Amino acid sequence: MMEPNVVTAHRNSILFKVTVPFEDPETWHYASCFPLDYFVYSTAAFSSPPSLIRLPPCFEGGAVNPQVDEMFRPYRNQRQRTMMDQDMGLLCQGNHGEFTVADLGHRYWEDVELCVLHHHAPRSGSRDNSSMEWRVKKLPIPSGLNKKLRSFWSDTVVAVDKRRLCWVDYYQGLLLIDVLTESPQLQYIPLPAEALQCRRPFIDALTPDLFRCVSVIHTGIIKLVCVMAAHKGSPSSAFTIKTWTLNFSQGEWMDRGITMDSNEFFVLYGPAQSNLPQVKPRFPVVSLVDPHVVCFLLKEEDHHVIWMIAVDMKKKVMQSSSLYINEEEEEGCSSQRAEARAAQWQRPLACSVPARVRSLGDVLHCSESCSARKKSPRPPRVKAYGKDSRRSSQRPAESLCRIGERVRGFSRPT
Repeated sequence: MMEPNVVTAHRNSILFKVTVPFEDPETWHYASCFPLDYFVYSTAAFSSPPSLIRLPPCFEGGAVNPQVDEMFRPYRNQRQRTMMDQDMGLLCQGNHGEFTVADLGHRYWEDVELCVLHHHAPRSGSRDNSSMEWRVKKLPIPSGLNKKLRSFWSDTVVAVDKRRLCWVDYYQGLLLIDVLTESPQLQYIPLPAEALQCRRPFIDALTPDLFRCVSVIHTGIIKLVCVMAAHKGSPSSAFTIKTWTLNFSQGEWMDRGITMDSNEFFVLYGPAQSNLPQVKPRFPVVSLVDPHVVCFLLKEEDHHVIWMIAVDMKKKVMQSSSLYINEEEEEGCSSQRAEARAAQWQRPLACSVPARVRSLGDVLHCSESCSARKKSPRPPRVKAYGKDSRRSSQRPAESLCRIGERVRGFSRPT
């Protein structure tokens, strides 16, 4: 059985997909020939119970290939619209289950289309989602933007405020779109000049970037974190961590001088963190609890041991560290599967899903009717190291797990 993959998340909701059929995991390279089901899972909010909503398929703009359809009958008669994970965004509105799913598609950035689906708050006691439908809107390209968009590659999509989604190229800039308006427009914001000097280290479209992150820390305020190579003349292993803040009301990136070089970073290793590997930190993610705290993953080459750390970039202190424990290890899966999953780098995902939702298996095996009375799983098992063992053991569960340690992101075949 092929596992469901998390696409994106916002607030207390997760968008994930399931490939149908999924009997044979060896057929992942035929995934484009099989249908995809998309689901949005939302945890309980106020008096509303948890919900799991299946999105209708979108066939508008999908290719039709009778020969392929014949090969894969009875699984497919039509071809769905192709939607790439890194081009899809989720925007939650209100407190009653309203959300919008959007996909930004293009043909060499000559024809840009926004495919959107709106889910409105259901009526009291109703579970009818038949009114949901996908709509495709063509977007005009502003003058002078066509050349910049030709090399634009979407790394992630984040919700900026109650109306706008932001498509992010970690090495070029941001594309903002109001997904709720009838006539959406493209707004482009380039990255800071210093961040534009670095080239993308990976060409593989399925490989998430290891050293950059864009996070929304407050409504309308975005934070960029870059782990960059040190200046010329420095050792090849040297690096610099730098952050910028973008306030859309001012329309420019602000450099607040929050920088940390590799020497300062390794000085943070105290006696309690002597086991941490002295390697370049990867997968930066800004904490939802404190915007000055950035979480990283540490992993030595040829080792499956992964550490998660939280660093206060402003105070320059190691806030917490924990040994990452695979979901497979915790649930007693085979050692081969655990090692295989540990070897796959997966970016943590920022969301407000509580830690009790440990995996998508908890979502798929729990219906709305039984979720309220089902015994909650035990909290994630985390080994903590720090000055205050109680505080350290709680911190990763609050921030690291909360930002997606259990809700896997970018779980793609490699």
